[in-house]
Amino acid sequence: MITLLKDLLKSRSGASAIEFSFVAPVMIFFFIGSVAVFDMFRTYQNIVEANGVVADVISRQTSIDATFVSNIYGVFTNLQQNSTAPSALRISSIKKTAGVYKLDWKKESGTVSLLKAQVLDSSTLPQITDGDSIIYVEGATTYTMLSNILGFGQMTFAERAFTRPRFISAVAFN
Repeated sequence: MITLLKDLLKSRSGASAIEFSFVAPVMIFFFIGSVAVFDMFRTYQNIVEANGVVADVISRQTSIDATFVSNIYGVFTNLQQNSTAPSALRISSIKKTAGVYKLDWKKESGTVSLLKAQVLDSSTLPQITDGDSIIYVEGATTYTMLSNILGFGQMTFAERAFTRPRFISAVAFN
């Protein structure tokens, strides 16, 4: 019996299976984690791209109305990878007069509670000359992680974009 026990302790035939059982969960964790982080990064990039597209389209207009805002919000949500997730869009026309930023008009669509309060000062807006205007687009979307394995769960991505009107000094809202 003692000889059999000594032979069993010296045997290496199951070592690779035991090593695999230790390494496999770690490898699976890193694989799922890398897929989840990639998906999170892709969602963030989609909102950055969507904000840029919306800002560019509006900068090419001379005036917009409520129907245009509704349609551009549809474009914004369709540019997101998951267009069923709650999202919000705020479009503002901002002028600088006597060194102070003034809001000409602002239109919001979607789940507006996702957007932060709008602050109009030099810390959040680009430097522009007096009498000039910009289109300020703020977009936000919620993101639910593929797996809660990394502890993120659900988060809100918010991004902003600026552009100058191309054909007129300021885009009007009718």
